[in-house]
Amino acid sequence: MNRIRPVLAGAAALAAVASLSACSDIASEAAAGPEHGQPGHVMLSAATAAGLGAVVTDVDGKTLYRFDKDLSQPPTSNCDGECAAAWPPVLAGTGSPMLKGIQDTQVTTLTRKDGSKQLALNGWPLYEFAGDKQAGQANGQGVNGTWFAVAPDGSKITAGGQAQPAAGGSGY
Repeated sequence: MNRIRPVLAGAAALAAVASLSACSDIASEAAAGPEHGQPGHVMLSAATAAGLGAVVTDVDGKTLYRFDKDLSQPPTSNCDGECAAAWPPVLAGTGSPMLKGIQDTQVTTLTRKDGSKQLALNGWPLYEFAGDKQAGQANGQGVNGTWFAVAPDGSKITAGGQAQPAAGGSGY
């Protein structure tokens, strides 16, 4: 009888520690933000675009761009107002971005003038182009000689540059 009591006490202590450990894991997961694949995460992927090669795309497969008038050191966006309507910034979600074919050490955020957080790749702020309506399009490539698809390492892709004015002749 005396041997059973220490075994039962040990088992109860082990169960208590296990349940506290599980609660601790749940609390740390909640503090870290949403799980990958859930709302709140932005997806960046390396994909291939015709005539451009490897480009970075969003979760919908749309090509992402960088702007030559931005700064990479420190990461600074110079596209606001009408510019941001034509070239929507890729905003950071509430969790860390999901990456496919992109090094996590190259992805950072910057604070825009409006206070929102924008994703940057190798220091360059990332944007979509309103003229790209579906996956695989790169209609923003070379627009005004300042907008270029971004490669998975953050460099600009100059191949296939259109060097054309943006719709409406705006000078972004």
